[in-house]
Amino acid sequence: MLVVRNFSPTDIHAITNVVKDSLGEIYQTSLYLTIHNLWPEGFQVALKDGRIVAFVAAVVSGPKVARVLMLAVRPECRGQFIGSALMEELYRQCIGKGLDSVVLEVRTSNARARAFYEKLGFTVFDDIKKFYRNGEDAFKMMKVLQS
Repeated sequence: MLVVRNFSPTDIHAITNVVKDSLGEIYQTSLYLTIHNLWPEGFQVALKDGRIVAFVAAVVSGPKVARVLMLAVRPECRGQFIGSALMEELYRQCIGKGLDSVVLEVRTSNARARAFYEKLGFTVFDDIKKFYRNGEDAFKMMKVLQS
């Protein structure tokens, strides 16, 4: 059974492992707390059988705009609509806060992620050169929310 709920600071160890296993990245735990403090409702976790397997972390980045900073799903849990469930909850939180669009960046090489976001209604509206630490470019994508 899948449960989506607000992130709690006690989830940090599990979140760190999801990021490491799904994105191959390691971030300081203070980053997650900072994101959480900026907009607690924008940081949602997904639990499958009581274990955190995915999360979405977003902030309010401008008038009526949310920005997804991270969406990560454990590799063995992909394709099970967990990412979609997290994004649906994020949309609810955005609408409740009076936001009308969501933006995010995706690596130009990550066709699977781009296709996932396009299925959710996101469209590419810009590209950013050398956006990532390794110098890779990004597509900037946006979805307009229906309230």
